[in-house]
Amino acid sequence: MSVYCFLNGRYVDVREASISALDRGFLFGEGLFETWRTYQGRPFAIEEHLRRMNRSARALGIPFDPNEPWRARTLRLSRLNGMTGRSGAVRLTVSRGAGPVTLIPEGVRRPTRLMLFRPLEPGLGRARREGVAVHLHPFGAGVHPGLRQIKTVNYLPAVIARSEARKRGCFESLYRLDDGTILEGTTSNIFIVRRGRLLTSPVAAGVLPGVTRGLVLRIAGKVAETRETRLRDSDLLGADEAFLTSSTIEVLPVVRVGRRRIGDGRPGPLTRELQRRYRELVARRLDLPVDRLGD
Repeated sequence: MSVYCFLNGRYVDVREASISALDRGFLFGEGLFETWRTYQGRPFAIEEHLRRMNRSARALGIPFDPNEPWRARTLRLSRLNGMTGRSGAVRLTVSRGAGPVTLIPEGVRRPTRLMLFRPLEPGLGRARREGVAVHLHPFGAGVHPGLRQIKTVNYLPAVIARSEARKRGCFESLYRLDDGTILEGTTSNIFIVRRGRLLTSPVAAGVLPGVTRGLVLRIAGKVAETRETRLRDSDLLGADEAFLTSSTIEVLPVVRVGRRRIGDGRPGPLTRELQRRYRELVARRLDLPVDRLGD
């Protein structure tokens, strides 16, 4: 069965898609990406993702128009790939495009734009019910804080950290600085619950302002006191509850750090409540019954 992508204005089989050998995304990692979730083939929170892509593109000087028909393109890709009745994820990658093999991108004005459908990670439904383990991964402070808040294609640190987590039997790695500060996951934000309060790392600490993170903070304000504050490893280990957020995993309970249990080692009541409210938000926005959202 053919798998189709959207590449520079055309819908093509991925086996026939080609990108210039001079593309600066490939040569220098000079590019951005966003991933949004689809339910029954319908994109969720695409506007928030496009706004973040636009902010990032402006910061790097890469041309990008968020008002192009990205929603319609998502729907067409969904149909072409037989995903209209299933859940999945769409990744939009925008690089600066082909240009000189020098650090200064003079005269490069035509970005490369690629949209791909990808399946969700197997076992997500069970993971949301039972919870997952995380690994604390050392993270150097040398990365410019501004770049941490831009979703660039420079994902080698994340690849290494996630691979290390899987070797240790964990779902995700959380970046930990030398002083014990917990930032975020490789592709997720981290929340903890202590004494009924919901805490998460502030964007000012250099974390990515996740779209799902923002939505969860909004809905959580109705059921709990929320606060953005620097988190330390001791805060996580002493938490009553913890969970990760991202567009693909939604609200995912964390029940262990390595082999150490968080709370009683099961998803907590506030986590469960936020899982329910998040799904209700998705269903309302997409005009779908909750029981048709799938995993």
